[in-house]
Amino acid sequence: MTESQKKNKDLKKDVEEEVWSAISAFEQILEAMPNDRASLEALSHAYEQIGDHVRAKDYMLRLGNVLINEGDVEAARQLREKIEQYAEKDPAVQELIARIEKLIHDQGKDGALAHGAEVQPEQVPGGVGERVSMNFNMADELSFAWNLLEANELTQEEYASVVQDLTEMSAEDTIVPISVLHVLEGRGFKNLEKIIAAVSKECDTPIISPSSFELQPKAVSILPMNFMVRRGAILFESLGKDGLVVVMNPYNKQLRKDVETLAGRKCHFFITIPSEFDKTLEKIAEMLAEKASSEE
Repeated sequence: MTESQKKNKDLKKDVEEEVWSAISAFEQILEAMPNDRASLEALSHAYEQIGDHVRAKDYMLRLGNVLINEGDVEAARQLREKIEQYAEKDPAVQELIARIEKLIHDQGKDGALAHGAEVQPEQVPGGVGERVSMNFNMADELSFAWNLLEANELTQEEYASVVQDLTEMSAEDTIVPISVLHVLEGRGFKNLEKIIAAVSKECDTPIISPSSFELQPKAVSILPMNFMVRRGAILFESLGKDGLVVVMNPYNKQLRKDVETLAGRKCHFFITIPSEFDKTLEKIAEMLAEKASSEE
């Protein structure tokens, strides 16, 4: 075995040890709160990463039951796409998918919507009504953190700390942007700009400063404020018929799709530092408040 192979083997071992540590923490949370969505999402993701697909599937099943009971159609729809890989030989998975299909069907029949925002047909490309989740998705941020760990942008200790902070933030009853980048900036992570540059290059998502733009009420009001905060995406400018959008998680393809669904237009995506994102959110909140006040 070469020295390089030995280092890679040792790194993989260290990563798995940190993942097991995170798994232990999330399982302790579930002992106290069996239906905690963030923990169920984190555990299904973690077991997938270490190759234990049986346990990953079991936690997906538990999560699916919670989503159905809560009526969260969009989250259930996304879970269905992930769990379909297990459906062929597992009756329990087949049953869950059938229940999710019924939930989606019932939603379309009566127009009920939980944990999401209804989009008018004229706002959606192609004129087809869709519904988009407003909820923060822990699994997307865990994937982001895992990508940074595998790219050696985070150490094992830093990865574990980020996961812990994400879990604590998602459990708080407050509406603030939650993202891996927010956690790193909050911790005063010295290599944050280096990480953003690396992610920008890997995801082909240019770095931009949205607060340097002269924000226009018509543009910034296209996306609901709750969506911007919880999902980490701001449409800050229009370019002809297109939108310019800054996101906190460029790896999240579903987020890009949801933004374009809500905006009803093609969008171009960028990344920025978290404090810049928050500053822009504050400006938008003030602008929309002034607009509402003047219309009263």
